[in-house]
Amino acid sequence: MDLLRALNRRKVLDCIRDAGSIARIEIAELTGASPATVSVITAELLRDGLIEAEEQVVPVNSVRRGRPKTLLRLRAEAAYAIGLKISLHQISVSLTDFLGDVLASHIAAVQTNRRPPEVVAAFCEAQIDEVIRKSGVPREKISGVGIGISGFVSYPDGVVRWSPMFGSRNVPFKQLMEQRLGLPVAVDNDSNLVGLAEKWFGQGRYHRTFLVVTVEHGVGMAIILDRHLFRGTHGFAGEFGHIKVQPQGALCRCGQRGCLEAYVADYAIVREAATFYDPTALDDPIAVHETLDKLKLRADSGETVAQDIFARAGAVLGVGVANAVNIFDPPVIIISGERTRSAQVFFDAMRQSLQEHVIGNSDTLPRIEVHQWGDVLWARGAAALVLEEFTPGGPASLEAETDMRSEVATIIAAEAAS
Repeated sequence: MDLLRALNRRKVLDCIRDAGSIARIEIAELTGASPATVSVITAELLRDGLIEAEEQVVPVNSVRRGRPKTLLRLRAEAAYAIGLKISLHQISVSLTDFLGDVLASHIAAVQTNRRPPEVVAAFCEAQIDEVIRKSGVPREKISGVGIGISGFVSYPDGVVRWSPMFGSRNVPFKQLMEQRLGLPVAVDNDSNLVGLAEKWFGQGRYHRTFLVVTVEHGVGMAIILDRHLFRGTHGFAGEFGHIKVQPQGALCRCGQRGCLEAYVADYAIVREAATFYDPTALDDPIAVHETLDKLKLRADSGETVAQDIFARAGAVLGVGVANAVNIFDPPVIIISGERTRSAQVFFDAMRQSLQEHVIGNSDTLPRIEVHQWGDVLWARGAAALVLEEFTPGGPASLEAETDMRSEVATIIAAEAAS
């Protein structure tokens, strides 16, 4: 029953993480494990230094009798992790403790657009070395490095099948970085890391199931189902930007036509704006941001052409979000990324389009929240990936846990038949 114990160990650790501090009896109630099992597992976690105990403070005038509860909480020094997000125009790095608190962060302006993978890896290594220096944490105490990158990322092998960052396909970026760093590395789609950041530190703490939609130079989605990040069979689940909204429509940077991203992402909005305004920004990521900022000012000041551009993009996003609602029926959808600073008309059009295309009525619509996460917090999500995957306690991913549950069921069935 080692597999069952590993599952229960992970459940207990996640329960403590979600609660902040919690008594053993409450862990048993929330996880469904027996008090005896919880006592054994928490004793192991205490022994391994992953959690620590504290006595509950009882007010002097309390009428409560008996001994105060012993509360358990994660031990901040149990593990350290580095999270890194690669953007077209910068690399952001954070180093966190086991609680997910950022001890040091660093942002470097770097043009990664279509660079050779070895060049991008060298940029990443330099920024990681810098954040380690800033933090003062010994390198040998770091559990691993999580890296978020846009594109099609095969998980857990860390092969980047396609990304606008690289000039080539099928890049074994995890292997490349592990060879450079001498540390365990996890590479995932950057939208998934926003999902983990929300699950650990944001609004996702209060929901078992939710979706995160990221809109910036690309469009992505993180799918959290029953507190687990769902990646699909090959790690490509959540490629929201590449659902088709118009057959043979606008050209997407992935090479196909009619993708949602080709109408909603930064480059798509600038591409449409170029027919009315300055066309020189299309191939320069920094110029794209500057153009979008100017376009937002025009829209917010009431300029009709700029407002129409944002409204059309928002309406297409609303269709995509409605499709996601019709499939997953989430209680909340979180919109994140650079476009959270978009013109108000963009969000008005998105909400209107969502209402028009979703099945059901206003009572069944999810709550839409817009969160202005910066790249450092995306990197914090990458660190959360490391803390979930590389710390002792059992598998964190839904796929690994599902495999384990299947094996446990097989063992139980075999024992019952014998």
